[in-house]
Amino acid sequence: MVAMELVKDGDPHRPDADLTRALTRRAAEKGLVLLSCGLYGNVIRFLVPLTASDEIVREGMGIVAESLRELTGGRVQAAVGA
Repeated sequence: MVAMELVKDGDPHRPDADLTRALTRRAAEKGLVLLSCGLYGNVIRFLVPLTASDEIVREGMGIVAESLRELTGGRVQAAVGA
Protein backbone atom coordinates (compact mmCIF):
# COMPACT_ATOMS: atom_id res chain seq x y z
CA MET A 1 0.00 0.00 0.00
CA VAL A 2 1.14 3.53 -0.82
CA ALA A 3 -0.55 6.77 0.18
CA MET A 4 -0.42 10.47 -0.62
CA GLU A 5 -1.59 13.33 1.55
CA LEU A 6 -3.34 16.32 -0.03
CA VAL A 7 -2.67 19.66 1.64
CA LYS A 8 -3.41 23.30 0.90
CA ASP A 9 -0.62 25.41 -0.63
CA GLY A 10 2.01 22.77 0.15
CA ASP A 11 1.56 23.30 3.89
CA PRO A 12 1.57 19.93 5.69
CA HIS A 13 -0.36 21.51 8.56
CA ARG A 14 -3.34 22.37 6.33
CA PRO A 15 -5.13 19.17 5.24
CA ASP A 16 -7.27 19.51 2.11
CA ALA A 17 -10.23 17.18 2.64
CA ASP A 18 -12.31 19.07 0.04
CA LEU A 19 -9.77 18.40 -2.72
CA THR A 20 -9.51 14.78 -1.60
CA ARG A 21 -13.29 14.29 -1.88
CA ALA A 22 -13.32 16.00 -5.27
CA LEU A 23 -10.43 13.82 -6.48
CA THR A 24 -12.14 10.59 -5.45
CA ARG A 25 -15.33 11.70 -7.25
CA ARG A 26 -13.53 12.81 -10.42
CA ALA A 27 -11.44 9.63 -10.56
CA ALA A 28 -14.59 7.52 -10.11
CA GLU A 29 -16.18 9.34 -13.06
CA LYS A 30 -13.15 8.24 -15.10
CA GLY A 31 -13.40 4.62 -13.91
CA LEU A 32 -10.83 4.61 -11.10
CA VAL A 33 -11.81 3.80 -7.51
CA LEU A 34 -9.72 5.63 -4.91
CA LEU A 35 -9.89 5.20 -1.14
CA SER A 36 -9.63 8.24 1.08
CA CYS A 37 -8.60 7.92 4.69
CA GLY A 38 -6.68 9.67 7.43
CA LEU A 39 -7.61 11.59 10.52
CA TYR A 40 -8.59 14.63 8.41
CA GLY A 41 -9.87 12.74 5.36
CA ASN A 42 -7.11 14.11 3.15
CA VAL A 43 -5.15 10.96 2.33
CA ILE A 44 -5.54 8.79 -0.76
CA ARG A 45 -4.54 5.12 -0.44
CA PHE A 46 -3.33 3.16 -3.43
CA LEU A 47 -3.89 -0.57 -3.04
CA VAL A 48 -2.47 -2.01 -6.25
CA PRO A 49 -2.53 -5.80 -6.61
CA LEU A 50 0.91 -7.34 -7.00
CA THR A 51 -0.32 -8.91 -10.23
CA ALA A 52 -1.26 -5.56 -11.83
CA SER A 53 0.66 -4.89 -15.02
CA ASP A 54 2.79 -1.77 -15.44
CA GLU A 55 0.32 -0.63 -18.10
CA ILE A 56 -2.61 -0.78 -15.68
CA VAL A 57 -0.66 1.06 -12.96
CA ARG A 58 0.36 3.78 -15.44
CA GLU A 59 -3.24 4.14 -16.59
CA GLY A 60 -4.47 4.54 -13.02
CA MET A 61 -1.79 7.04 -12.08
CA GLY A 62 -2.53 8.93 -15.30
CA ILE A 63 -6.16 9.26 -14.19
CA VAL A 64 -5.02 10.54 -10.79
CA ALA A 65 -2.67 13.11 -12.35
CA GLU A 66 -5.22 14.24 -14.96
CA SER A 67 -7.94 14.58 -12.33
CA LEU A 68 -5.68 16.60 -10.03
CA ARG A 69 -4.72 18.92 -12.90
CA GLU A 70 -8.38 19.47 -13.73
CA LEU A 71 -9.33 20.15 -10.12
CA THR A 72 -6.43 22.47 -9.35
CA GLY A 73 -6.17 24.28 -12.66
CA GLY A 74 -2.79 22.64 -13.25
CA ARG A 75 -1.32 23.83 -9.94
CA VAL A 76 -0.09 20.46 -8.65
CA GLN A 77 3.05 20.51 -6.51
CA ALA A 78 5.42 17.61 -6.15
CA ALA A 79 5.57 15.66 -2.94
CA VAL A 80 7.52 17.19 -0.11
CA GLY A 81 9.73 14.88 1.93
CA ALA A 82 8.84 11.83 -0.13
